[in-house]
Amino acid sequence: MSKRKVFQFLEDLSRNNSKEWMDKNRSRYEEVKSILVEEFDPILERLKEFDPRIVQPTARKCLSRINNNLMFHPDRPTYKDHMGLAFGYGKGLADFYVHLGVSEQLIAGGLWHPSSEKLKLLRQEIDYEGERLDTLLKRPEFADHFIIYEEDMLKGTPKGYSSDHDHIYLLRMKSLAAYRPITREDFYSEAFSDMVVESYKAVVPLLDFANTAIQEA
Repeated sequence: MSKRKVFQFLEDLSRNNSKEWMDKNRSRYEEVKSILVEEFDPILERLKEFDPRIVQPTARKCLSRINNNLMFHPDRPTYKDHMGLAFGYGKGLADFYVHLGVSEQLIAGGLWHPSSEKLKLLRQEIDYEGERLDTLLKRPEFADHFIIYEEDMLKGTPKGYSSDHDHIYLLRMKSLAAYRPITREDFYSEAFSDMVVESYKAVVPLLDFANTAIQEA
């Protein structure tokens, strides 16, 4: 099946974002999910060979819902303009994510918008082990491809920490996550599977750092 159909569907959905349109095009949506499952099932098997901690049994279980949560965000469109797949170790933990959207495609990993309690634990770990984290982030296989998310960083200093802390930049973050921009052509390429697996191997030390911190409670 043609992987181009994924973006063709998402573009049409973004222009016709309604339940009525989706109901009429439900078969296309199911076809897109099948294309992604066919692409990512072998990738998931490779990832699990490298890291047996991954809990998702199939790529279908990794697919995110395409419906937006209108209960908490009533201003959003009914449907997202992207397909997402998340691979990880369980609910609430840092995980690995592939995002295929109309305007943005990326591979990402980390702990995204954790609760205040988890963020407190993460900052404690950065305080104690910041040098180790800094070293992980500077590894060529990570630094040459991934960009640290800097959205929603504190402008000031987290409570309990000095503004001249050696790792104040990391302590100000409200998420510990990184992303690797990719393109549609990357997704269409026969090398895409290798790109995802290599990206996972590069980012998994970051996941481990975050998960060690928040599981210490």
